[in-house]
Amino acid sequence: MMSKFKLPRLSRKMIEENTVDYYRTAGGTRPDLRVVELDGRKIVVKDFKRSDFLFRVIVGPILIRREFGALRDLMGVEGIPQLVGKMDRYAVAIEHIPGTSLEHIEQGTLSNDFHTQLRRVLDDMHARGVAHCDLRSRGNVMLGDDGRPYVVDFAACVYRGRGINPFFKWLFGQFVLADNNAILRIKKRLSPDLLTPEETTELAKPLPFEIPARVIGENVRKITRKLLTKY
Repeated sequence: MMSKFKLPRLSRKMIEENTVDYYRTAGGTRPDLRVVELDGRKIVVKDFKRSDFLFRVIVGPILIRREFGALRDLMGVEGIPQLVGKMDRYAVAIEHIPGTSLEHIEQGTLSNDFHTQLRRVLDDMHARGVAHCDLRSRGNVMLGDDGRPYVVDFAACVYRGRGINPFFKWLFGQFVLADNNAILRIKKRLSPDLLTPEETTELAKPLPFEIPARVIGENVRKITRKLLTKY
């Protein structure tokens, strides 16, 4: 487990000097996704330091704090890259998972066991009080080289919270439903022959807040890009 991989204190100089690859480079609202090799082991560093200035200083630290909090709560959950640490307010380091994003997987590649394991990952994640909220983005689920599913990128996640307020409990339940619906859509897109009649029926049911949530999300992203980036 990466949690047993003891690293020296992470510094920006150390990360920059030991970067061996990039999954993605920064620009606008996008962070760098650095592959860093330390002591013979690889980690991934999500880093907003080179994102556009206003987005970096206003939004970047919020996203890093949310991701750090989610990964801390999900330590030990199989199928979630393990937290290594937060380097500074702009960057968080996580376990490197060799594998392929589902956006690059061809239809018919995934087994029924993969989808069963993915549902188990979500059930464990939800039991820890974290809903992902962005599983419709094809890049947020990976097929590991070990054949297992991995869920990544928790910047948009929602926490259940510790209170007993019925409204917040209900609201978290809606996000759980959205996560579950999203992985059924993944199965429909990549493994349609494996859908059960029950899953097909479930997919046909509209989520109560799907359309307004999508409209709000799209407009928030547009406004953020317009006000806080150069593009």
